[in-house]
Amino acid sequence: MKKLIFLAGLAIGFVVGSRAGRGPYESLERTARQVADDPEVQRRATQAKETATRVAQDTASTVKEKAPEVASTVQHKVADAADSAKERLGGEQDDVAASSADTASAGGDAEVGEDKPLSS
Repeated sequence: MKKLIFLAGLAIGFVVGSRAGRGPYESLERTARQVADDPEVQRRATQAKETATRVAQDTASTVKEKAPEVASTVQHKVADAADSAKERLGGEQDDVAASSADTASAGGDAEVGEDKPLSS
């Protein structure tokens, strides 16, 4: 595929950069049509398309089968991580909640018209 893209770029560069007139462009176009119309090239292109379709379908079915298992694993890991965090924090959770309540006005919950200085 990379080779095809390179050759297409080379052909476009040749056409755009050519100062020899329309002759080289027509020659290149004729060659490109001959290659595109070649039965072997068409057979290989069809074969590549069929292979890509088959691989895409196989991949989709594999993802469909594995998705619930992966989602369950992720859900368990997140729950375990949350439990672990709660255990590590222990009693600090109550302190954090209390300090958060004390600073509610700094978080943008202040009433309009209050005479509190703006903090930066």
